Parts: sequence; C-alpha cells; structure tokens
Amino acid sequence: MIAAPTAVPVAGPLRYERRVGHGVRLLACDETEDGRIVEELGDAATADHIAVLVPGNDNYLGNYFNQKRLTRPRVNAQTLLDTMRLVAPGQRVAVVVWVGYRTPRGFREAFSRRPALEGYRDLVRLTEFLPSTARVTLVGHSYGTVVCGLALEQGRVSDCVALGSPGMGVRERAELGFEGNLWAALGPNDWIRFFPRGHVGEIGHGPSPVRRGYGARLFETGDIPGHCSYYQQGSESVRNIARIVVGRHAEVTPVRVPAPRRSWDVRAGETVVP
Repeated sequence: MIAAPTAVPVAGPLRYERRVGHGVRLLACDETEDGRIVEELGDAATADHIAVLVPGNDNYLGNYFNQKRLTRPRVNAQTLLDTMRLVAPGQRVAVVVWVGYRTPRGFREAFSRRPALEGYRDLVRLTEFLPSTARVTLVGHSYGTVVCGLALEQGRVSDCVALGSPGMGVRERAELGFEGNLWAALGPNDWIRFFPRGHVGEIGHGPSPVRRGYGARLFETGDIPGHCSYYQQGSESVRNIARIVVGRHAEVTPVRVPAPRRSWDVRAGETVVP
C-alpha cells in the first residue's frame, strides 16, 4: 500500500485581477514557496470561448517560463490558442493557463488527492471571475484532471476535457455533479493507462474517464507520442481540443472502434462474432 506523502503548507486563496507581471498578462500570481501563476493569452475579458488549461505534476512559477520542459503549459497554451484561431477564424477566443495550485512533486505524491483538494476551490473561483458571457472549457492534463473533476460541481463550466487522466477524483461519473459535456482522450503510447485505479481515503483517483461505461465522449488523438504530447502542433489531438473549446462538437473526430473480429465456425458453416 502506498503511504500518503508528507504534509506541506496549505497555500492561501489566489487573488484574481488583471495586471502585468513577469513580462506577461496575469490574472493571479503567488510568489510564496515555489509559486503559483495564472496567465491570460488572448483577451479573456472579451472572449466568447475560453479554454482553461490545468497542468499536472511538477509545474510551478519557478519553472513556468522554461520552454524546454516536457509539460511546458505556457507553450501548450499558445499552440492551442493558435489552433482555435485556425479552427474558428473570426471568433473571439482566449486561453488561461492555470498553475493555480501546488502541483504534486514526483510520482509518489501524485497518488494523493490532497493537492487537488487544497487547490480546486481556486479553480472554481477563476470560472466565476471570467466573463459570464463566455463559454468556459476546463482542459486538464494528467493530475490536472483530478483538480478539474473536483471543481466541476461548483464551477461555471460548459465542457471539460480530460487528457491522459489518472482518474478524476471520484468513483463514478455521477459523483462529478456535472451536467455539461465531459470529453476524454488517451494517446496510444501514454503510460498513464497503467496507473493504479484505487480510491481509498485521500489515496487514488478512481477509474479512468476513458473506461467503457464511464460516460465521457472519447475523441481521437492521432499518433501522438507519450504522455505529454496532447497539445502537439498539427496533431489530431490539439485540433479536437480546439474544436471542443469553440463549440464545434460535430467536427470532433470520435475514437475509431475496431470492427468486431469474425471467425469461421466449422460446425455451423458460418461466420460468428466472438
């Protein structure tokens, strides 16, 4: 059994306001400890469609501007914004990068829901801070999907996208308390499919949203590599995320389910589906 990680100080609530800091447009910034940052790309104040990117492990203010990291949420946000503009030219769109919680450090701490439990209310408050006229889509990656899952019941959210999820912090879809559209994707080479799916106390995040019967709408990623490539430029994955955010749901390519395998029943002299 995996032990709970050592307790860390709980961060105070974020204060949302528009200002410039670190050379970028900020909605919030907390420079205590490792730091938290919420950046606005595009003009969220006038946008019709806003994507809120919620990254997972080992993201914080101290490494936020390092574009060489695998997760690099700031680069991912710009790629998504550019793709949204291609998918829906003329639409007013924006992306908010929400590194607004103390993300887990390392694999061991990622088993605990404690970081998500301590941070999700600030995500709820962000959805209330954003303009009420905009469609808000939460886009969580990896552990970020746990934070999104806990925020859905109280947040003002139209759609939620779960990318490479270890589970959404609940035992079943109904516990999310969310009546909007839940989307999920799992790349063909994503190791997260092997993540343990338990849910005991604050340890474990429950079943994957791509599990049969969970109730999420599954979409294609194309042949993206690994766990951190869902925003890869030009990929079917990032195009589908962009289509979801701008409300072009009919254009989202669903997961291609293989045709049933047929075999020859010698005794009956006919083909049968196993």
